[in-house]
Amino acid sequence: MILIIAAGGFWYAKNNLSNNQNKDRTFFETGFKMLDDEKNLVWQEAVQLSDEARAQFEKKVEEIRADLAVAKEKDRRLADFNNLAIYQKYLGNYREAYNAYLESLKIENRARVAWQNLADVLFKIKAYKSAEIAFKKAIELNQYIPESYIKLADYYKAVGDGKKVEATYKLGLETIKKSTESDTLVLDGYAEWLAGEKRYDEAIKIWRELETKQPENKEAI
Repeated sequence: MILIIAAGGFWYAKNNLSNNQNKDRTFFETGFKMLDDEKNLVWQEAVQLSDEARAQFEKKVEEIRADLAVAKEKDRRLADFNNLAIYQKYLGNYREAYNAYLESLKIENRARVAWQNLADVLFKIKAYKSAEIAFKKAIELNQYIPESYIKLADYYKAVGDGKKVEATYKLGLETIKKSTESDTLVLDGYAEWLAGEKRYDEAIKIWRELETKQPENKEAI
């Protein structure tokens, strides 16, 4: 019995060391490290698709794989991996989507869209610690994209952290004012959240600001 326990302990230690080494290598190559326990994640999901849509997406996956087998140019391979990840996500194959985004980041690890899309996949598979890091990385790479703040705020809503939801909206509004980008998307999201929190006076104030900027915005009115 003692020998069995010792052998089991040795196997666990060796396997754990291997996993850590793989994570370290991935971090070195991409700048990303999985912070969540991969055994507890949702790597695949039965998604509702029409037969036509499923066949179309599966055909796209095969076409992209065929192109990757011969593609040499950096930009071509980068586009292929990003597109492969998108179609695999549509099909509910989240492990394959995750792996494709990692391959994309190995080629170019400062691509904001790839980080944001990776964050979406991580959130989908319930890798919450890692998703937060990836959403923040997307903002770090370009702090003037309104959608990035919306996605990070939505993440904090899902994990029930109201303080960080509000802090994210405020940071987005403050930052975007320094750019030529419109802050209306963030204003709308912030107002909706405030209304959901029953902070109606504050929500109305923001909707009025939004109405001033977008007089034809019937939803805001």
